[in-house]
Amino acid sequence: MRNLLYIIYRFSALVTFILLELLSVYLIINFNKSQGEIWSHSSNLLVEGVNQKVGLVEDFFTLKSKNDSLFRANAELLQTIINYRIFSDDKGGFQAYEQAISDSIPSYKLITAIVTSRTVNLRNNYITIDKGSAQGVKPGMGVITDNGVAGIVKSTTQKYASVILILNSQSRISCKVADKEYHGNLIWKSSDTRIMNLIDVPKHADINIGDRIVTSGYSISFPKSIPIGRITDYKIQGGVNSYNIEVTLDYDLSNVKHVYVVQFEDSEEKDNLLSSLNE
Repeated sequence: MRNLLYIIYRFSALVTFILLELLSVYLIINFNKSQGEIWSHSSNLLVEGVNQKVGLVEDFFTLKSKNDSLFRANAELLQTIINYRIFSDDKGGFQAYEQAISDSIPSYKLITAIVTSRTVNLRNNYITIDKGSAQGVKPGMGVITDNGVAGIVKSTTQKYASVILILNSQSRISCKVADKEYHGNLIWKSSDTRIMNLIDVPKHADINIGDRIVTSGYSISFPKSIPIGRITDYKIQGGVNSYNIEVTLDYDLSNVKHVYVVQFEDSEEKDNLLSSLNE
């Protein structure tokens, strides 16, 4: 109590000064029209500025949830397109697709993921994504973007996964010439991140500059008809009976931020069958 009285006594002059100043400002604002209008205008500007800053902060914190919601909506749309393409092409139109959905026939599902790190300037390039075994990601699963193929999952931890990009000397993706059913393997031999090579396409194949290249659907990693690029050059390799086809990607993997991991519900059964054929 003694200390409190001492503090009041010590700062009494300062407190009295501040109170008188506040009283003076109050009297000036309330009994002088021009000063009152200036105060009102200035206070409104201050409040508006503070509200704008607060709004920007709120928008910043809600932006992530909005982006996540949009990302999931894109995944659902792309997933529907992939499955519709498969069932309508193979089994006869929209009715076949509806029947497949109602019968819960195994199909492709997409797991959304964000790229947390990447390399694109090496001979063997990888990305790391923020989804792992806890979210159902497994080695061998394909990874795509909104525009095309990105790579294949190499390894996983509980929360993360490393992905071999198609810009990797070890990458080998089964592809085909769209609408012509000539298929081969897509590899990366150049230093250009937009140029790939399609090999093992037989030399009797009727191909042309500008033909689209898409996934074949023969592997367990990717469904068919995921876009990759277009033929920009081709020639017959010496001493072999197949083309060496230059393919220019339709997209740029150096700035990709969001990807989708392809989950095929029947992948294990198909993989076992393919493995038995290779024994």
